[in-house]
Amino acid sequence: MWLTSQSAIAACARTKGVVYGVTPYQPMSPPTDPAPGDLLGFAPQRVDFGVAARIEMLAKRGETPNPGLPAAADDQARWFTAVESCQNAATEGEKLRVPDGQQELEVELVDLLGSVQQQVAPDLPRQYASCMKSAGIDAGDLSAAYLKVEQKFPPVSFERPSDPTALPEWANAVAFEKKIAAADGACRESRLDGVVNAAANDLQKFTATNTARIARVADGWKAMPSLAQTLRATVKTTPAK
Repeated sequence: MWLTSQSAIAACARTKGVVYGVTPYQPMSPPTDPAPGDLLGFAPQRVDFGVAARIEMLAKRGETPNPGLPAAADDQARWFTAVESCQNAATEGEKLRVPDGQQELEVELVDLLGSVQQQVAPDLPRQYASCMKSAGIDAGDLSAAYLKVEQKFPPVSFERPSDPTALPEWANAVAFEKKIAAADGACRESRLDGVVNAAANDLQKFTATNTARIARVADGWKAMPSLAQTLRATVKTTPAK
C-alpha cells in the first residue's frame, strides 16, 4: 500500500515540476491485538492499550523529512502545494491495505458478534459503564477508555527525535494507562466466557457459509509478502536525510 501510494504521489508531483521522494515504509504504531468492532464481549483483555509504546516509538524516531523537500522557504511552499494536490493519486494504492473482500467479511462478522452480544448480554454496556465509574473512570465503552488514556499523556513533538519517557508527567500517564486497562478487563471478565461461548454455533455457520470468501481473503494475505517484494524491486526508494 505504502509503495504504490507514494509512487503515485511522486509521479503526480513530477508533472507539477517538483520532486517527491518515495521513502521506505515505517510503521506508525506498534502491533495491537484485534478487537472486532470494539465489542465489550469480544475485545481482548490487555495490560495496556499500546498508547505509551506508540508515542515513545514515534518520538524516538522523529518525523521523516521527505528527501525531495527543497531547502529554500519559497520553494518549500510550492513543493507543499504541489504534493498536497497529488494526495488523491494515493487512493488506488490505499486499497491494497487489505485483500479484496476482507472489509466486507469484517463488517459481516462484527454485525454477527454484535447481535450475539445483544442477545446474551444486553446489559453489558450499562454494567460496564457502572463498573468503570466505580473504579473512578468515566468511560462507557472501549473507545472512551482509550481516549481517556490518550488525554493523560503529555504533548510530545515528533519533529525531532526525543525521549518522552524523560518528561515529568510520563510515569503517571503510563501508570494511568495500566490502571484503565486493568479496570477495563475486570469490568468485562465475568461476562466474556458466556458471550464468546454463545457465539460458537453462529461462528461455525458463518465459516461454513463463507468458506470460499474466507479462503480468497486468506490467499490474499498469503500473497502480500511476495507482492511487497516485487514492489520493492520495481520502486526506487530514497532514504530520508
